[in-house]
Amino acid sequence: MNLVERRRNFAPGRDAPPPAPPVDRETFQRWVVNQERRYEWVEGKIIMMVDVSRGHARIVTRLIIALSAALDPDRYGIATAEFGVNTGRSRRYPDVLVEAASPDLKARTSEAPIFIAEVLSPSTRSADLTKKPAEYGELTSLQTYAVFSQDEPKVWVWQRGEAGLPNKPELLEGRDARLEIPALGATLALADIYRGIGA
Repeated sequence: MNLVERRRNFAPGRDAPPPAPPVDRETFQRWVVNQERRYEWVEGKIIMMVDVSRGHARIVTRLIIALSAALDPDRYGIATAEFGVNTGRSRRYPDVLVEAASPDLKARTSEAPIFIAEVLSPSTRSADLTKKPAEYGELTSLQTYAVFSQDEPKVWVWQRGEAGLPNKPELLEGRDARLEIPALGATLALADIYRGIGA
């Protein structure tokens, strides 16, 4: 959806038209806090975020449940897509992130995520699998980036090595597969995440 289409689609009394690009991070922050819908700031443009399917929502919920069971809440915080991540070029809102626990309850973004997960939607597939690994890879705190299919037990995983995040992910497939997150000392069983989803 381009800027003109976005301006036409803003319902009166719902969201204000976005500022014309290029938009800097501070302008985006001032504008977005007063909007009802959800938006990302991507390389100077304001992008409306998509609605998600029940399958997408179910996987996100199960990720949060599994991570909550595996992690010490005094050491780690878990956030969902309402909480942002600043990269060098954008402000993204990943489906799930884990960071070190912080006492700052008024912050709107994580500056040092350790784990980020996205669940694929048809309209975000390209960004999730190509653009975001490069963007998130610039965050030196990020140790694991995982992209989950919403239709079947399949996860693309980037684990940080000495040279950073790799160019190509490892592919986990099937209900017997397990996602290891070494920096968190956590293991997620795909059988738990995908119960009732896919073959």
